[in-house]
Amino acid sequence: MDGSHDRGRGRGGVRYGGVRFGPSIGGEIEKVRPAVVVSNDSANRNPNRVQVVPLTTNVSRLYPVEAFVTLAGRQQKAMTSQVTTASKTLFTNSAGRLPNLDMERVEQATKVQLGLD
Repeated sequence: MDGSHDRGRGRGGVRYGGVRFGPSIGGEIEKVRPAVVVSNDSANRNPNRVQVVPLTTNVSRLYPVEAFVTLAGRQQKAMTSQVTTASKTLFTNSAGRLPNLDMERVEQATKVQLGLD
């Protein structure tokens, strides 16, 4: 594990600022949102981009391709159906890391979304 992992830049890290989703078409999300890094740490060290899953505070329902997570003591939802690639240069702040159990939930929802299960 490299040092960037501990600062919220590696897999499981949550980043604020600059993760602009949109302009949207159809059911795509939009606006600036926090996002959890889901690309692997080996890949995260080299290119200037990472794969991220956006988070939302709208937790009224949960689909199989979504996962509840807790960030700063508040329940949120990871929307793996909206996974995207984002430039590292857009991130401004780290919100820390998801707990291991939450990251496992995100991984499972991602597997369902991508048909890897």
